Amino acid sequence: MKTRSNKIKDIKDYVLEELKNKYSKTEINSLISILFEEYTGLNSAHILAFEQDYVNESELLKIVLATEQLKKEKPIQQILGYAEFCGLKIKVDENVLIPRPETEELCYKIVEQEKSNENKKLRIIDLCCGSACIALSLKKHLPQAEVFAMDVSSKALKIAQENINNLGLEIKLLQGDLLNGFNIEQDFDIIVSNPPYIMQKEKADMHNNVLKYEPPIALFVEDEKPLIFYEKISSFAQKHLSKQGRVYLEINENLGNKTLSLFSEKEYLGQVKKDIFNKDRFIFLKKKM
Repeated sequence: MKTRSNKIKDIKDYVLEELKNKYSKTEINSLISILFEEYTGLNSAHILAFEQDYVNESELLKIVLATEQLKKEKPIQQILGYAEFCGLKIKVDENVLIPRPETEELCYKIVEQEKSNENKKLRIIDLCCGSACIALSLKKHLPQAEVFAMDVSSKALKIAQENINNLGLEIKLLQGDLLNGFNIEQDFDIIVSNPPYIMQKEKADMHNNVLKYEPPIALFVEDEKPLIFYEKISSFAQKHLSKQGRVYLEINENLGNKTLSLFSEKEYLGQVKKDIFNKDRFIFLKKKM
C-alpha cells in the first residue's frame, strides 16, 4: 500500500492500515503522533486540526520507512535512536535495553529518598548499567554525587559513553563481569542495579518487539538460578557498601520476597516496594546498624 498523497490525513490513514494487525488503534495513534513530531515537527494537536495540510516528500519518506520498521515490530525507540528517560534523551540501539517506565520510577524514588543528601559528596555505582540511563539520571538529579557505571558488554559501554558525551554529565564507566568477579577499590554510599531478572520460562509472555530486538544478555537468567545477579550484588555490597550505605534494586515481580530474603540473610534491612502498576518491582535496602 502507498499513501494516496502527502496530505496529513492520507498519511495517517496509511499508517493505521499498515499497522492495524500489529498494534491496537490507541497504540497506532500514539505512534502517529510520535512520527509526525519527530519527522515533521508537527504536534498531535496540529495533525488533528489540520488534516488537509501537506508534508514534504522527505518527511513523508521518513514516516513511510519508519512505518515499515514498526510493521516488523521494531521498537519505536530504536527507530528514532533514542528514548526519553527522566528528562534526558538517551541514545539506544540493539545493544542496550530500552529504558522502561518502571526503571524511570526507580530513579525518581531514589532521588526522593536521597534528596536530603543532594548536597553531600555521595559515591554511587550502577551495576549492569547498559545505556547508563540510571547513572546519568542520578547524576542529573544529584549533581554533587560521584557516579560510576559498570557493564560487561563493550557494545553497551560504547552507547553509554555516547550518552555521557551527548548529555555532558560526568560518569566514570567501568567494564566488568559481575558474575565472575568484579574488582574495584572504592566503597559506595549507593549501589543501584536493574540486572537481568526475567526467567527463560517467562519468554512466552513477552512481545516480539522485545524478543527480536533487545539484547538477551540484558534480560534473561536461567530458570534454575533466577537470583544469580542479586546474589552477586549482595556479595559486592558486603565488600563495597559504606557503613550507612543503601542498595536500590529493580526486581522480578514474582520473586520479591525471595529476593528480599537473600539480602536479609546477610545483615540488611529492606523493603519490597510496589510500582505504579501495584507490582512488586523494587527492593530498598540498608545495612543493619
